[in-house]
Amino acid sequence: MTIRIAGEQDKHKLDFAARNIYTLPNDEYRVLPSSLKDGDYILEVKTIRFIEPIIRVIVSDDMLTARVSFYPGINTDKKTKYQDVVLHLTEKNKISPGYINDKALKEAIDLLNDGYIVENVLICEGTPPVQGKDANIEFLFERPNIKPKLLPNGKVDYKEFTKFILVKKDQLIIKRTPPDKGKDGRDISGNIIKAVEGVDKGIEVVEGVYSNLEKTEYRSKYNGHIILSGNTISVLPMLQINGDVDMRVGNVRFEGTIQVTGNVQSGFIIDADDIIVEGIVENADLKARNTIVIKKGIKGVITKGSIKAGGNISVGYCENANIFSGGELSVEKYCFNSNIEAATVRAVGKDTIISGGDIRVFSNLHVTNLGSKNSGKMEVNLGYSPLLQNKAEKVKVEINQLSESLEKINDVLSKLNIQDPKIQSNPKVRMLLDSAETFKRRLPLLEKKYNDLMRKSVCDAPKIIVEDTIYPGVSLRMLNVSRNIKSEMSHVEFTYNELSREIINKPIQNKGV
Repeated sequence: MTIRIAGEQDKHKLDFAARNIYTLPNDEYRVLPSSLKDGDYILEVKTIRFIEPIIRVIVSDDMLTARVSFYPGINTDKKTKYQDVVLHLTEKNKISPGYINDKALKEAIDLLNDGYIVENVLICEGTPPVQGKDANIEFLFERPNIKPKLLPNGKVDYKEFTKFILVKKDQLIIKRTPPDKGKDGRDISGNIIKAVEGVDKGIEVVEGVYSNLEKTEYRSKYNGHIILSGNTISVLPMLQINGDVDMRVGNVRFEGTIQVTGNVQSGFIIDADDIIVEGIVENADLKARNTIVIKKGIKGVITKGSIKAGGNISVGYCENANIFSGGELSVEKYCFNSNIEAATVRAVGKDTIISGGDIRVFSNLHVTNLGSKNSGKMEVNLGYSPLLQNKAEKVKVEINQLSESLEKINDVLSKLNIQDPKIQSNPKVRMLLDSAETFKRRLPLLEKKYNDLMRKSVCDAPKIIVEDTIYPGVSLRMLNVSRNIKSEMSHVEFTYNELSREIINKPIQNKGV
């Protein structure tokens, strides 16, 4: 009897089947080259034993696949039936009929009945479970750029780098994708294989962050900077710099409050809504949209650095400083040789003094001492707001530009017959006419704005109050009227007399701060 093997020919497989599947002794079989085709082999069996067709089923440990191997019977004409194999698979191997690959199984049985060994035929496949994806957390804010800035000329600005994570109000800073539950599978017996759900990851918010109901989007409550540790996050409206603003920190720009616990060293920049410096500011540039507080003081060279705030400024002392305040400048101890521009100035500590420099105040200057015995000349100007005058000047420039443009347009239009419908319909002429109308409507609005700014830039009743002493050498100027102080005066108030157009003084009724 001759047995062949289906598929790839391998004499070792035939030998293995004879010895281990059929359990034939060596003298009852031979593996020989086939005479039908080069490279093929046959199993020649010479035995009187009767062996029925053999079915071997291998089911994977996870019950997701089943493979069958068929071996033809020896010394028998018995054919293997499809139904018998299915019964064998379902009863003995607990395989659900719905998972049997009928086509593959029938092809294998046909080969078996034709006398071929058929091995490892995949006839059943279950559905493996799909493991759920873990939750994903995506941080959307930019990480600090700690590399110094490369300038166009090839040089490096070592003060320009970012050490802090800055965000704006309502900025989307984190996206969280929830974990996936995955998809259940089924084994070849029809049993459900539960999927492993993805691992959840949450965000722990300390403060300054809000989320949607699904906890999938996290936004900052206000302009601030991020404090992040693992998945724990805060957004703080105040940026606290522990120590000095120096090469370790670099220039700092922040839409919120900056607090410096140390000093601000020479040449550095701080730009924020509000600025608090616990120490000293040395020849630095501080700019705040609202307020600035410098608890110790300002010390430097008059040609370097400036302190600018849209609102109030408070300092312990200032030496050789340039200070511009849209509100009140408050000085606790002294102010020497500084350029000051403010709406009001208050320096009324026990021995507080303002001496030297150029002082420009819109309405009120309230001091303990003004000038000093050895300070020489100093000038104090009251009554005008340079800030408002500068704004008015910009409006005036715009008025002049619009007036010139309108004049040129009118000159062009005067040379045309505007009543002619053809000329009126010309796109360029139409554009000139529209522009002229726009300019005519805008000019009165700009002129009103200019007049309002100029009116507001002049204080009707400027005043200087000196609680203790004003010294000779101080030059007072109110609304373009000057008065030089030639001798010491104490406990005195200076005002502008509109009728006589002079600066007059009177004693302070209630002495003291």
